Amino acid sequence: MAKEDKSVWLIFFEGIKIYALNIHKFLLYMAFPVLGQILGLFMIFGLTYWYTQNYQNLAVKYTALNSFSTMLTVVVLTVIPGLLIWARAFWDYLVSYGAINSMTEGYLNTGKVYDFRAHNEVVTKRTFTYIILWLLFSIFTLLSLIPVFWVIGAIFFIYFLLIFQVFTYEDGVSPVGCFKRSLRLIKGKFARTFLLMALLVVFSYYFLTAGLSVIFDCLNLTGFLSKVFEPWTYTLPLEVLEQFNITITPAMVSHEIVNQLVFFIVVGFTLPIRSICWTLWYKNLSTDDSAGVIDRKRKSSKKSSAKTFKIEKRGIDPEIIRRARLEDDEY
Repeated sequence: MAKEDKSVWLIFFEGIKIYALNIHKFLLYMAFPVLGQILGLFMIFGLTYWYTQNYQNLAVKYTALNSFSTMLTVVVLTVIPGLLIWARAFWDYLVSYGAINSMTEGYLNTGKVYDFRAHNEVVTKRTFTYIILWLLFSIFTLLSLIPVFWVIGAIFFIYFLLIFQVFTYEDGVSPVGCFKRSLRLIKGKFARTFLLMALLVVFSYYFLTAGLSVIFDCLNLTGFLSKVFEPWTYTLPLEVLEQFNITITPAMVSHEIVNQLVFFIVVGFTLPIRSICWTLWYKNLSTDDSAGVIDRKRKSSKKSSAKTFKIEKRGIDPEIIRRARLEDDEY
């Protein structure tokens, strides 16, 4: 018997509820993927800025730095630590797209969010396929940025919103197959999928970002961080823009950097909300589609061995469920 089709609003509020009930765990899980990227970029640009600003004094004190090759080596060595931190945090952020889908399945089965490492392995065990999936999605995104493809790109973006859920829950599906499967699931549900996306974008990208900005302003963090970034902005060639009658000051740039920092923090830490909602939406649509899939499989079994990609639903690992019954503090 098919389950009742859930409304977009029910999916949206159920996703927020799951996130709110486990917010401390999700904030902990997303801490390094989000803050690690910020720390890495701060180290890359901060240490490079410090070195270039003090190069003359260092060259006088250490004559070896007068060599161009030595100077270049120091710059590279200065950048590497921050780059490694950023790269690891960025990879963990990408992994979280698939892992949170698995966490949602675990919560629906056990009522707990637990064992982050096991859920990460749902993705890392298929690293190559996951990287190819992200690569294809990145190529699609870049093509969509070309003005002539804006409209068609936006349309297909909606149809491809469930590719990471397909990757997480369905075995035997290739990266290209994830796009095809997502398109088939959303076909006929485009308007409702768009509505859910709009709710998530407005809620996390606008309302929560505005709320954190108010907190930053009240604590005077915006002004403080702007002053921290302002010395670096003076090194930017902003005067070039004056020939186009565009006036941008270092203070304006530093203030915008803080705004983007707030935006990135909110978007990063609220990723679980969006992943949870899309997982719930996937389950809602895949339930509707399951009868058709079964019929197609029965028909294909009567034909020749030639077939398309095989779709098998991946159930949650029993070991993960067993661990859920242990104390939360153990994980």
